[in-house]
Order: sequence, then C-alpha cells, then structure tokens
Amino acid sequence: MLNIFNEDVDHLFSYNSKRQVQFRDRLLGITNYIIMFGIMAYVVGYVFIIDRGYLKSEASYGLIVTSVRGDVVADAQSGDDGKQYFSAEDIAYPGLENGNIFVTTKVEMQNQKRGVCEDLTMQCGSVDDCSKDVGAECTVNRFCKEPAWCDEGSRRIYKLQTDNLEMWVKSSIQFSKALTGGDEPIQYSNEMSHPILYPAPGFNTFSVRDVLQFCDPPVQYEEVSELGAAIEVQFIWNCQVDLITHKCDPIIHARRVDSLFDSETIGFNFAHAEYGVGDQDPDFRTKITRKGIRFYFRTNGNGQAVDPSEIIFKLSTGGALIGFAPIIADVIMLNCFKWSKKYRARKYEVTEDLGDYFDKKSSNTGLTEQLQAELMAMYEEDEDDEYDDEEHEWHRRFIEDDD
Repeated sequence: MLNIFNEDVDHLFSYNSKRQVQFRDRLLGITNYIIMFGIMAYVVGYVFIIDRGYLKSEASYGLIVTSVRGDVVADAQSGDDGKQYFSAEDIAYPGLENGNIFVTTKVEMQNQKRGVCEDLTMQCGSVDDCSKDVGAECTVNRFCKEPAWCDEGSRRIYKLQTDNLEMWVKSSIQFSKALTGGDEPIQYSNEMSHPILYPAPGFNTFSVRDVLQFCDPPVQYEEVSELGAAIEVQFIWNCQVDLITHKCDPIIHARRVDSLFDSETIGFNFAHAEYGVGDQDPDFRTKITRKGIRFYFRTNGNGQAVDPSEIIFKLSTGGALIGFAPIIADVIMLNCFKWSKKYRARKYEVTEDLGDYFDKKSSNTGLTEQLQAELMAMYEEDEDDEYDDEEHEWHRRFIEDDD
C-alpha cells in the first residue's frame, strides 16, 4: 500500500488514449475477416437456422387418456394343470393413476387360511420381535410363529403373453393465446374418435412390444416379463403455432425408469388378496401377486411462434459479437504472429512522464536532446532484436515528429 502512494502521480494516474492503427499486412487482415465471418456464420447458421432463434417459446403440459383391449388364456405353470382366462380388465388391474397403465405379465395365486404358522412377513431375532400376547414364538428359521394367514395347497403361477395387448392413447395439449397473438388459444391432439394401429400414419394405438421398442436402447418383452418394469412414455408436442396449416404431430419418447433408481431391485410388482372365495369361508382367502409393466404416460411440449423482438435481440447480440473480432485479432497479432514484437512497437506509443517533461521544457534544460537519446535507447532494448532499415527510419521519424 505504501508503494502505491510513493509512486509518481503521473505514472499512477496515467491515461490510455485510443487510436486506430492501420497495419498493411494481408495475413493480419485475412485473420480479422475470418473471425468476423466466423461470428456471422455462427449467428446466421446456428442461432437463426439450426436453433431457430427467431421464435419465442412457451412450455406446456397436456392431458392424456388411455384404454386397453385384448385378452389372454394362460396355462398354469405349477399347481393344477388348468387354464385361466384373463380379460383386459384383469390384465390392466389396478387402474391407479389416471392415464397410466399396468400390464400384467405374471400372476401367482396362493390359497391361505387363518391359523398358527410361520409368518413369512415377520422376521425375528427373538420372541420380542413378534406380536404381543398371542403366544408367539421365534422359530429356528427366524420367523415369528403366531396367528397368521397360512398357505394351503400349492401355488398356481400363470405367465401371460401380453406383448400384443393394444393401448389406445389420447393425447392433447394447449398453448395460450399470448403466444399465438390471437383471440383463442391453440389446441393440438391426436385422433380421438377411433383407434389407429401403429405404424399407420396418425397412429394412436400400439402394442406393449411396440412401446418397449421405442425405448433407447430397445427393451425386449422377454427381458421384463419375469420381474416387470416401469416405463415412462412421453408425447412431446413441439409445434409452431403460427403456421397456416396448424398441423403438428407428437414425438413419442420412451425410457425405462425402474433401472435408474436401484439396479438391484428392478421390476414392478404388487400383491392383493381376494376374500370370501371358496364356500364363502371368512377365514379363507386367495393371495394374488402380480408382476408386470407399469406405463407412465405424459404429455408435454413447446409452442413456438415468430417474434420480431426475438429477431431484433438476436441481431443486436450478433452485432455486438462482431465487435469482438478486432479485439481477438489484436490478441493473435501480439501473441501468436512471428513479428509480434514489431506489431507491438507500432501499436503502442508510451510517452515520457509529461509532468516532468513540461517542467524541464519551461526551464529550457535541453530536454530535446535528452528525450531523443532516451527514446532511441528504449526502442533499441527490444531483447536484442535486430531492426532493418525501415525500422530505423520509423524511429527517426518518430523522434523528429516529437521534436
């Protein structure tokens, strides 16, 4: 801090005056124009053509409604050798959230009756881990033996070939009138009056296997039929709303999400019970465990329209970027070119301490000869660089002009 106050005031508060120097060097000129044309190509090619910077955007979320059709007759894989019919309602049970679909791929049925047995849902290390006041005990298998639902008979397992089950998806999205500049908002939707099977034009219905193939990478039905899976399906509406035709088709994007959260517990399954079956005995029930594919359908998108304010903003920003071309060219000239030191000598003019100069001038101390000697010495100390005749001539003119 003290060194700052001890400095010469003229040096501390020196002023940098801007001037324009014309360098007659085609390589330097070509470099400047290449930078300018590069910036212009970025503004026109990327900002306006590729990124469509002349459009303003509005994000929106839409509505979606789904329904299924199809049925399956499956053979029992264990237990009795009977067959069982599964309708579309059985396959898509339960309905859960609106717009989402669960497709069953495997069903396990186990008859159970109230009694005292090992409860496989209650592990224990001691009897204290079991229910109180029911005479429970902790078995050698580390399960609580207490009143519970006890398995009776063998488990029946059905594998359902539901890869051809058809899903009819109705998707719709709306963009505000502020984007369109009209009196009414713009709404887009796929065909809702009747199903159109994929891959026909304008399709709105596809099979389970078709949706799995939409994923990146594609998912095979056989891979997920045993443990199940969770699949997110997005209908993405990217529409330019000011087009005369107002036609827009959605892009379908699907991905598997159950493997993203925990790779060790992938799949989708749930269990429920049906009571009062088999002679309507209240102490009897059938536990049903379902595994399958859970589809999460979403509708979203971006509405776009030509906006003059966006065009003016992008053009003004591009013009400001072109102003950086000389700055970049200067940096290259002073640091990358072979004769960068010669360029630097012509670009910058450093004056003597003019405060002392004018004091000496007024006292007629013979500053002219001293200034000439100092300036000549300063330019000769350019790291032992040898100057040609033109360089010496330039120094001579510089000193003469100062005098």
